[in-house]
Amino acid sequence: MTKISELPKELLDKIKAAFDAEPRVRQLRVQQQMLMRNGKYQDALDVAKYIETLYNECVYNYIEESESQVEKIDVASIKMPLSEKEDLMKHLLVCFMCADIIKSSVQDMDSILHRHDKNMYMEMFNDIKNVMSMSEEKLRFLQHNSDYLKDLVWGEKCDNMYDMMLSKAGSIMRKKKEDPNWGKNTEKFK
Repeated sequence: MTKISELPKELLDKIKAAFDAEPRVRQLRVQQQMLMRNGKYQDALDVAKYIETLYNECVYNYIEESESQVEKIDVASIKMPLSEKEDLMKHLLVCFMCADIIKSSVQDMDSILHRHDKNMYMEMFNDIKNVMSMSEEKLRFLQHNSDYLKDLVWGEKCDNMYDMMLSKAGSIMRKKKEDPNWGKNTEKFK
């Protein structure tokens, strides 16, 4: 079973927000505050511990439910020609590789920005951070349900693909700078 510490912070924040929005939890927090105001600190501490226990149960229930819904990657059991099974597996791996690359790219952007200001980030990529947590979940799924991540080849290939994509992005940037007719060809299709 996945540990709470293995869950992405963004996912835990969402679970916590949903937990805190529950009417029963809000009532318990009000009760805790009233006990504190009345000087009943031990009783308030007991309520806080109870809330924490409920939260942990909530997270573990989420983990159990998520893991029970996940099916193993078992392309072999599907009735289709071997060539199509291999093609399907290639497409699956491309999606997982893209998830890995998205995660790496967002981390690298943050790293570059944090060299200049630890609090700086690009607002336009806030939604990408959600994709990143989903990417991490997909990679965790692949790790637990297949043996593709159990060799250094995975990391090497994803790193090579990431480097190639960075090179292609640089090439596009150079062509845009050098080509005086940049963008004019696409105007024909409007």
